[in-house]
Amino acid sequence: MTHNQAHNRQSWALVTGASGGIGLAYSEELAKKHQAIILVARNESKLEEVSGQLRNQYGVPTKVIAADLSTPEGINKVIQQTQGLNISTLINNAGKEESGNFLDLAPEDMLSSIALNCSASLLLTHHFANEMANRGAGNILFVSSIVAFQGVPLIANYAATKSYVLTFAEGLALEMAPKGVNISIAAPGFTNTNLAAEMDFSSTPIKPLEAEYVARYTLDKLGKKRIIIPGFINKLLFVLGKRLQSRAFNSRAFGQVFKTVLKKKLTLEKSTEVPS
Repeated sequence: MTHNQAHNRQSWALVTGASGGIGLAYSEELAKKHQAIILVARNESKLEEVSGQLRNQYGVPTKVIAADLSTPEGINKVIQQTQGLNISTLINNAGKEESGNFLDLAPEDMLSSIALNCSASLLLTHHFANEMANRGAGNILFVSSIVAFQGVPLIANYAATKSYVLTFAEGLALEMAPKGVNISIAAPGFTNTNLAAEMDFSSTPIKPLEAEYVARYTLDKLGKKRIIIPGFINKLLFVLGKRLQSRAFNSRAFGQVFKTVLKKKLTLEKSTEVPS
């Protein structure tokens, strides 16, 4: 067998948004399981740094693809640079959030979120699920959110994108199961990542989960459970929302939480507004 054939037979996990937060935690957890990893994000130097750490610490093969997945060029770059590789696991984790009053947010930022959170997951899944179905095996994890189960004021667009991810993956999971492709959805709540950096939890009983815990918990249940919700409080919110409370009540309740955790940011934005 040639070196190239051995390389192509190697099974790879592809993680999007791998340069930090939950994506970085997924990459580390997979490396601990001796899984070769393809790291995808925009920041090439950060990816190279993570790649070196994983190779040195866990001795796993790594590959870096610097790409902006909110653009067609970024998607094509990932598809081209993985030609001939056996992608056995796809972690659709890359995402962005814009929070604040809807009328103050830039439409292009919100459209960019839809492209990254929804379109990128759709396009990468369509490509790699085809290959997995041909092989009769594969795992795909979509990272949605606990906010996906209802509309949420102050993050209306973000919650809607996560709702798309949830519904899309739920339907696809049933379609792909007979083809040997396992699909699960992670729905974490507040997690210590750069997405939560502008939120202040000091006046709430909420304690954000650690990214390492979220990654480990959801990876362990990948393919065994359809919707995976890490953390007791998140599970409780999910059960209350499904069984006892109306969607309208949930929207108001989540809106209140975001009004509280974003208070500093919203106050700052108000104070920097230029009077017309």
